Amino acid sequence: MQRMKFRSYKLLFENQASAESMVRQIDEFPSFFTPKVDRPLIIDCGANIGVSVLEWKTRWPGSEIICFEPDPFAFQILQKNIDLNDVPSVRCINAAVSDREDTVPFYGEVSARGDARGNSIDAAWGQREGTAESMVKCKRLSSYIAMRDVSFLKLDIEGAEQRVLVEIADQLDRVEAIYVEVHETDDSVEYNSAAQIEQLLKDTGFHVEAESRFSEHALPVHLDAWRDSVGARQVQLMGWR
Repeated sequence: MQRMKFRSYKLLFENQASAESMVRQIDEFPSFFTPKVDRPLIIDCGANIGVSVLEWKTRWPGSEIICFEPDPFAFQILQKNIDLNDVPSVRCINAAVSDREDTVPFYGEVSARGDARGNSIDAAWGQREGTAESMVKCKRLSSYIAMRDVSFLKLDIEGAEQRVLVEIADQLDRVEAIYVEVHETDDSVEYNSAAQIEQLLKDTGFHVEAESRFSEHALPVHLDAWRDSVGARQVQLMGWR
């Protein structure tokens, strides 16, 4: 296990390229809203090893965070990072978010030293030549939002964004701000579309800003050929009220 300093925390990691990529990405993460309460509830879907969780705790120390991460190896490091730094009010859940409670196939580079970027319950995004397949639990996000006001919801779940947002559509009025990283391919755009998700957010009262998220650090370099062959695209949607 390796470690680096991130903000005021110690960040444990196994895959250096992946960890450095996530740090670069969070350094560039847009500051497009400020919570209205001292103890905001943040839900982080796709927490990986916890870089984003530590960032939210740096920005909003009093926040309560619920984070989801399905990859079993990334989750172990996530939990260690929370425990090592004694970060309060963080609940880590080893599951994917989806539109049903189930156990489902999980595709990608699933290993102790693997690069979890791109791992997914959506076969169009995660199933590639040479990738592994395992089974993970998935949870409905609606049960974690019911009767609660959410200051910030982050969805970075590698191709399952639209199904989750449709499942919580009647609860989105409880969400103050949202960040969705939409993952499309030429095949999956029929059921996971940045355009459709943007319209859903607007229909539920969000002001939305969209921009291409793809950068040289968005996915491991060795996936460049796959990305080109399937037309993989990433679009970030930022919504606020």
